[in-house]
Amino acid sequence: MYLSYLWTDRMKWIKNYKKKSKECVFCKIVNKKEKAFVLKEGDVYVIMNKFPYNTGHLLIFPKRHVKDFDELSKEELEKLFVTTQKAIKLLKKVLKPKGFNIGINIGEVASASIEHIHIHIVPRFGADAGFMEIFDSTKVMPEPLEKTYEKLKKLSYLLE
Repeated sequence: MYLSYLWTDRMKWIKNYKKKSKECVFCKIVNKKEKAFVLKEGDVYVIMNKFPYNTGHLLIFPKRHVKDFDELSKEELEKLFVTTQKAIKLLKKVLKPKGFNIGINIGEVASASIEHIHIHIVPRFGADAGFMEIFDSTKVMPEPLEKTYEKLKKLSYLLE
Protein backbone atom coordinates (compact mmCIF):
# COMPACT_ATOMS: atom_id res chain seq x y z
CA MET A 1 0.00 0.00 0.00
CA TYR A 2 1.36 3.42 -0.93
CA LEU A 3 0.57 6.42 1.26
CA SER A 4 -0.08 10.01 0.25
CA TYR A 5 0.95 12.79 2.61
CA LEU A 6 -0.49 16.07 3.71
CA TRP A 7 2.95 17.52 3.13
CA THR A 8 3.25 20.17 0.46
CA ASP A 9 6.90 19.59 -0.50
CA ARG A 10 6.34 15.88 -1.17
CA MET A 11 4.90 16.69 -4.60
CA LYS A 12 8.19 18.41 -5.57
CA TRP A 13 10.03 15.13 -5.01
CA ILE A 14 7.46 13.10 -6.95
CA LYS A 15 7.53 15.47 -9.95
CA ASN A 16 11.33 15.68 -10.00
CA TYR A 17 12.03 11.99 -9.41
CA LYS A 18 12.46 11.22 -13.13
CA LYS A 19 14.45 14.41 -13.71
CA LYS A 20 17.50 13.16 -11.86
CA SER A 21 20.30 15.66 -11.55
CA LYS A 22 23.71 14.61 -12.80
CA GLU A 23 25.07 15.51 -9.37
CA CYS A 24 24.10 13.48 -6.31
CA VAL A 25 21.88 15.39 -3.86
CA PHE A 26 23.98 14.23 -0.89
CA CYS A 27 27.17 15.39 -2.62
CA LYS A 28 25.45 18.74 -3.25
CA ILE A 29 24.72 18.96 0.50
CA VAL A 30 28.36 18.11 1.34
CA ASN A 31 29.54 20.79 -1.14
CA LYS A 32 27.04 23.36 0.20
CA LYS A 33 25.19 23.54 -3.14
CA GLU A 34 21.92 22.23 -1.68
CA LYS A 35 20.03 23.44 1.39
CA ALA A 36 19.36 20.78 3.97
CA PHE A 37 18.42 20.28 7.59
CA VAL A 38 21.94 19.18 8.60
CA LEU A 39 22.38 17.86 12.14
CA LYS A 40 25.96 16.56 11.74
CA GLU A 41 28.75 17.15 9.23
CA GLY A 42 32.09 15.40 8.83
CA ASP A 43 33.04 11.97 7.52
CA VAL A 44 29.39 11.01 8.10
CA TYR A 45 26.41 13.35 7.69
CA VAL A 46 23.08 13.27 9.50
CA ILE A 47 20.24 15.19 7.88
CA MET A 48 16.49 15.32 8.21
CA ASN A 49 14.64 13.86 5.25
CA LYS A 50 12.89 16.73 3.42
CA PHE A 51 10.21 14.23 2.37
CA PRO A 52 9.76 12.24 5.60
CA TYR A 53 7.81 9.05 6.11
CA ASN A 54 7.24 10.22 9.68
CA THR A 55 8.25 13.02 12.07
CA GLY A 56 11.99 12.87 12.78
CA HIS A 57 12.91 10.77 9.70
CA LEU A 58 16.70 11.01 9.46
CA LEU A 59 19.17 10.07 6.73
CA ILE A 60 22.76 9.09 7.56
CA PHE A 61 25.34 8.94 4.77
CA PRO A 62 29.12 8.97 4.28
CA LYS A 63 30.74 12.14 2.97
CA ARG A 64 32.44 10.14 0.21
CA HIS A 65 30.17 9.28 -2.70
CA VAL A 66 29.62 5.53 -2.44
CA LYS A 67 26.89 3.78 -4.45
CA ASP A 68 27.03 0.32 -2.94
CA PHE A 69 27.39 -1.08 0.55
CA ASP A 70 30.38 -3.26 -0.33
CA GLU A 71 32.32 -0.17 -1.51
CA LEU A 72 32.48 1.22 2.04
CA SER A 73 35.78 0.94 3.87
CA LYS A 74 35.77 -0.73 7.29
CA GLU A 75 36.29 2.71 8.88
CA GLU A 76 33.40 4.27 6.92
CA LEU A 77 31.15 1.36 7.82
CA GLU A 78 31.99 1.69 11.51
CA LYS A 79 31.43 5.47 11.50
CA LEU A 80 28.15 5.05 9.64
CA PHE A 81 26.75 2.59 12.18
CA VAL A 82 28.14 4.36 15.27
CA THR A 83 26.52 7.57 13.99
CA THR A 84 23.27 5.68 13.35
CA GLN A 85 23.32 4.48 16.96
CA LYS A 86 23.91 8.05 18.20
CA ALA A 87 21.09 9.35 15.97
CA ILE A 88 18.71 6.81 17.49
CA LYS A 89 19.71 8.01 20.98
CA LEU A 90 19.07 11.61 19.89
CA LEU A 91 15.62 10.75 18.54
CA LYS A 92 14.77 8.81 21.72
CA LYS A 93 15.76 11.76 23.89
CA VAL A 94 13.98 14.45 21.85
CA LEU A 95 10.94 12.79 20.26
CA LYS A 96 10.45 9.73 22.51
CA PRO A 97 9.27 7.30 19.82
CA LYS A 98 8.03 3.82 20.70
CA GLY A 99 10.24 2.18 18.05
CA PHE A 100 12.09 2.64 14.76
CA ASN A 101 12.25 1.41 11.20
CA ILE A 102 15.86 1.38 10.00
CA GLY A 103 16.59 0.67 6.37
CA ILE A 104 19.11 0.69 3.56
CA ASN A 105 17.92 0.49 -0.05
CA ILE A 106 20.56 -0.44 -2.63
CA GLY A 107 19.71 -0.11 -6.32
CA GLU A 108 16.74 1.42 -8.09
CA VAL A 109 14.76 -1.85 -8.05
CA ALA A 110 15.10 -1.80 -4.24
CA SER A 111 13.59 1.73 -4.09
CA ALA A 112 16.92 3.54 -3.79
CA SER A 113 16.14 6.87 -5.43
CA ILE A 114 19.55 8.34 -4.50
CA GLU A 115 22.67 6.51 -5.69
CA HIS A 116 24.70 7.35 -2.59
CA ILE A 117 24.55 4.78 0.20
CA HIS A 118 22.45 6.02 3.12
CA ILE A 119 20.55 4.75 6.11
CA HIS A 120 16.97 5.73 6.88
CA ILE A 121 15.91 6.03 10.52
CA VAL A 122 12.15 6.41 10.80
CA PRO A 123 10.78 6.93 14.33
CA ARG A 124 7.51 5.14 15.08
CA PHE A 125 5.10 6.46 17.69
CA GLY A 126 2.64 3.63 18.26
CA ALA A 127 -0.39 5.44 16.88
CA ASP A 128 1.08 6.01 13.41
CA ALA A 129 -1.81 4.40 11.57
CA GLY A 130 -4.60 6.87 12.15
CA PHE A 131 -7.93 7.66 10.52
CA MET A 132 -6.44 9.38 7.45
CA GLU A 133 -4.01 6.53 6.69
CA ILE A 134 -6.64 3.83 7.03
CA PHE A 135 -9.45 5.50 5.09
CA ASP A 136 -7.67 7.80 2.67
CA SER A 137 -4.10 6.41 2.38
CA THR A 138 -2.86 9.81 3.56
CA LYS A 139 -0.21 10.49 6.20
CA VAL A 140 -0.69 13.55 8.40
CA MET A 141 2.59 15.06 9.58
CA PRO A 142 1.96 16.31 13.12
CA GLU A 143 4.48 19.16 13.06
CA PRO A 144 6.40 21.19 10.47
CA LEU A 145 9.86 19.95 9.50
CA GLU A 146 11.46 23.18 10.73
CA LYS A 147 10.04 22.72 14.24
CA THR A 148 11.32 19.13 14.48
CA TYR A 149 14.72 20.33 13.19
CA GLU A 150 14.91 23.00 15.91
CA LYS A 151 14.25 20.39 18.60
CA LEU A 152 16.84 17.96 17.25
CA LYS A 153 19.46 20.64 16.53
CA LYS A 154 19.50 21.70 20.21
CA LEU A 155 20.87 18.29 21.18
CA SER A 156 22.78 17.49 17.98
CA TYR A 157 26.03 17.54 20.01
CA LEU A 158 24.99 14.00 20.99
CA LEU A 159 25.94 12.95 17.45
CA GLU A 160 29.62 13.80 18.04
